[in-house]
Amino acid sequence: MCGIFGVVSLSSEATLPASKLKASLHLLHHRGPDASGTYSSGRFAFAHARLALVDPDPRSNQPFWDESKRYALVYNGEIYNFKEIREELEQQSIHFSTSSDTEVLLKGLIHIGSDKLLARLEGMFAFSYFDKEKGTLLLARDRFGMKPLYIYKDNDRFIFSSEVKAFRPWINFDFNPFPISSYLLGFGGPTKGATFYKGVTSVTPGSYIVIAPGRELRCETFFSMPDFLDPDHAEKLQGFSPRKIVDHTEELMYRSVESHMFADAPVGAYCSGGVDSSLLVAMARKVHSNLAIFHANVVGPWSEVNAAKALSQHLKLDLNVVDVKESDFITMMPDVIRHYEHPYTYHPNCAPFMMVSRLARDNGIKGLLSGEGADELFLGYPWMGRETLVNAYYQLGTKLQRLVHKIPELGHILWPQNSNNHNVLRDMFNQREIADDRTQARNRIARLNSTQINQDHLTSIDYLNFHLRTLLHRNDSQGMEASIESRFPFLDHHVVHSAVNMPKRFKLRFSPKTLERAHPFIRDKWVIRKVADRWIPRKLSQRVKMGFWTTTAERMVVAAEYFKNSFIQDQFELSMKQIAATLEEADQELKMRLLHLDVWSRVCLLEESVDHVRSDLIKYVNIRSQEVAPTNRMAL
Repeated sequence: MCGIFGVVSLSSEATLPASKLKASLHLLHHRGPDASGTYSSGRFAFAHARLALVDPDPRSNQPFWDESKRYALVYNGEIYNFKEIREELEQQSIHFSTSSDTEVLLKGLIHIGSDKLLARLEGMFAFSYFDKEKGTLLLARDRFGMKPLYIYKDNDRFIFSSEVKAFRPWINFDFNPFPISSYLLGFGGPTKGATFYKGVTSVTPGSYIVIAPGRELRCETFFSMPDFLDPDHAEKLQGFSPRKIVDHTEELMYRSVESHMFADAPVGAYCSGGVDSSLLVAMARKVHSNLAIFHANVVGPWSEVNAAKALSQHLKLDLNVVDVKESDFITMMPDVIRHYEHPYTYHPNCAPFMMVSRLARDNGIKGLLSGEGADELFLGYPWMGRETLVNAYYQLGTKLQRLVHKIPELGHILWPQNSNNHNVLRDMFNQREIADDRTQARNRIARLNSTQINQDHLTSIDYLNFHLRTLLHRNDSQGMEASIESRFPFLDHHVVHSAVNMPKRFKLRFSPKTLERAHPFIRDKWVIRKVADRWIPRKLSQRVKMGFWTTTAERMVVAAEYFKNSFIQDQFELSMKQIAATLEEADQELKMRLLHLDVWSRVCLLEESVDHVRSDLIKYVNIRSQEVAPTNRMAL
């Protein structure tokens, strides 16, 4: 896992200052503290900060050149099927001088070609592939968006980077009003295309860009989430018995964990106490007997530390714990946003993630297994089970609605016709990121025209798009701040292919003993829980989802004085009296969005010291005490 950066001059007379290249590399140091390298010649300059997990020998440092010195690779990621590709190339008498996936990726691009190779790569990646002789550059990003890749283009330069902050030596930062407007209207934040920074965009996952002399920049897609839909596989899984689907899923998951544990440096695991991470830890424990596991204990009524301790005791592993206090959600805010690079209101639990990543780093670990993807694939969010329960009464509700609509006044009360303009406008401001993903998935089902693929398959596809991308951005930004690589066994391509095409009855299943408040009598993630029953005690495999749960954001109080002479006050041209009135009238979510937006402007746009911003937050923001008895909010 690494940080990559590059500049292409679009003018043959322009020069690329070495001082700026080194400054950008310095801003990516946290992504790769083990080694660094640069290359600059003519119109091209590249930089690489290396976190060495595979073949840590300097021979695998980057930029990585082939023997002829014609081709170069600047690469961030892990290719889990690189050994298979290497064997194929060796059969063609291709020689290798390292044991790294970096060399395999470069020589695969040279000898197999990007058109054929990209769709075959299993893992996570963002890279640039340079052909010095032709003066061409290819940039590519993995299909899920696990690894970030940002670009900037004007008349003079094309720049790419793992993080936006590395552009600072080359361009003047300004805000992009449209994503910000969408965010204030409730959007979680952009994960592809436009960003909060004017002129800076992120490469769409599953796509690549080609830059060639005298030609227009070319963008192509090599994979999108609906490509996982497979009528033949869906038909096969439809015929599986419950026992067979559990056996099948267990086999896929264990193979995935084995491949994700491969490294020449220590790899541990996040241990939240939930079923997803607990299953991964149990399987990884079989692969590596001395597995290091880490837990963020969000101190309070929703703490999961006891579940994490129970798992560690069951597996005879030492649990490393960092306690997360309510005050940490205030004091860590500028650190989190500096690396998140836009407001993180959509994921208020970022601070625990950064803190547990720092704990792993301090214990000498470089990579951690993470359970991201399980809830999207196997329908583990509480509202998914609730929707299934509601659908059971659909026919009754439809008949009632027909009856009520015969009485116009009553129909208006029960089904008010609210305007959809708010959502349409929000979609416009974010370039229809979510809306277009949903349309693409539905169009794919229509084109397949198969009885084996239906609307039930869309839920996982929808969540594998925007929502999963936000989680992967959280993992990358908060983990790499501490030089920690997250690995995602649930997002192994074979696991995803099976889960996407799996009948819904193996994900959400009637269970008379399930009494969760969100969806009584519906067991979520059924197949994963049945697999977990074979590896961990049932009191852990059947636990309700929590996920670093906290209500601190709901209880934060922001004094109007914080916004004096602020970005918010300046851009909206409000007096302090108007600021106070806005805070009085806004709901809690909007208050948090305004606060996060202002902190982002200070630490990311204006480059204020995080310590200076932190001192203001401590002065003007506090958290109300918990006034009511705790309930499992994730299960409501």
